[in-house]
Amino acid sequence: MPKSILVISYVNETDNCSLKKAHHIANPLGAEIDVVRFIKSNGSEQPDEVSVANQTSILSNAIAEVFADYEHQDAIKSQVVVADNIVSWVINYCKGNKFDLIVKAGNRTESLFHTPCDWELIRNLEVPVLIACQQCWRSKPSVLAALDTSVSTGPRRKLNNEILKWAKKWATAFSCDIHLVYSFPVSNILKELDIVDVKDYAREHRAEGEALLAELIDGHDLPNVKMHITAGVPEKSIPQCANEVKAEVVIMGSMGHKGLKGMLTGNIAEKVMHNLRTDSLTIQVKD
Repeated sequence: MPKSILVISYVNETDNCSLKKAHHIANPLGAEIDVVRFIKSNGSEQPDEVSVANQTSILSNAIAEVFADYEHQDAIKSQVVVADNIVSWVINYCKGNKFDLIVKAGNRTESLFHTPCDWELIRNLEVPVLIACQQCWRSKPSVLAALDTSVSTGPRRKLNNEILKWAKKWATAFSCDIHLVYSFPVSNILKELDIVDVKDYAREHRAEGEALLAELIDGHDLPNVKMHITAGVPEKSIPQCANEVKAEVVIMGSMGHKGLKGMLTGNIAEKVMHNLRTDSLTIQVKD
């Protein structure tokens, strides 16, 4: 599990969501916490020193409240940063510091040619990114790991292995149940034309899907694994599965498509994330 966590915070963040999720993750681990609160500049208009000082004080008070019971107070540091391009600042900051995890409150507003900060971070950082929602974890959280059984070699196989490693880390640290899901792809057109009933398709292919998942997890020594086989487009079937198993965290992989390809097609992880109402942990491997 992470020993060094970067927390990305915003001035108008609701209920210090990112701080609370970072505290929940770090508390059993004694991890180092680096909190950066951003004030977004507006071109030539820069916040004055009083505004920065006020936010520094507000952030310090918030950290003191959220991490009041944290035994490693000397492992927490914070700063307020004025930046026009937050993603570029974070990328450069990560180059000079070794982080195991980035925690950020979710921002899911987007249009075709606007990529939210969440997605830009996922595409450009090799550090796993946890996008946090407002929902609090239960005392014994459950984790859902979404896997792709359609490939057995190359980067996507490596991605599956990384997802499984993080699922095991999560289960060990938080004593949680591990759920694995594979969604057989069925196009929306076939579904809407009633050519394929996705529930029937998933039921008919359950044994095949479970065998593929069993092959993937062989050697990972995962305790108490529960397998789920679904069908349909992943951006709908995976969030639906997350709701059914009441997962607090969904672990996914991303191949990190960038540029025009990323803008037009995106990554499946990004599409899934848009429909989730729970935390998402995205692991990236270069294609």
